[in-house]
Amino acid sequence: MLGMVVCSFALREDSQEPNPCNIRLAEAVERILEKATEEIHIVSQWEVAKKLKSDGVNPTLVVEPFLDGSYLDTKDVWAEAKVMFALLDITEVIIVANPFIHGFYVERMIKEDGFEVCHKYDTEIGRIGFDPESLQWWTRGPTRFLLYVGLSALGLAKYFRG
Repeated sequence: MLGMVVCSFALREDSQEPNPCNIRLAEAVERILEKATEEIHIVSQWEVAKKLKSDGVNPTLVVEPFLDGSYLDTKDVWAEAKVMFALLDITEVIIVANPFIHGFYVERMIKEDGFEVCHKYDTEIGRIGFDPESLQWWTRGPTRFLLYVGLSALGLAKYFRG
């Protein structure tokens, strides 16, 4: 049995989600499920889950936005996923995230918490890209995202999300 954590990328208004990046992430999940021979429990961030559900794929857990409207970080998604995976005795996780740095960041978190990362389906992710219409300035292009990564490394990104 495997776990899968699906982290959204970029954000538009609720009515415009899923955005193109999150649609491509959902399509990657669907490609993986078509090839998988083992049972997979999916934890998906809500934006991607919206597309998955409309396509008939029901994640085991959907990580919803915070009721107070505060920022739902990838760390928050993983925090919920790891609790569920531990309850199900899942030790190996498939990552579905934008492979441009975001996937590396997610993988590092997962390994730090003692989980193994399954790379069997990495080629199914494909190019996720960026969303020039995103509400999040750092997900509109690769240069902006690299700047955000630098700010994150310095612990300053939280001051530039507004």
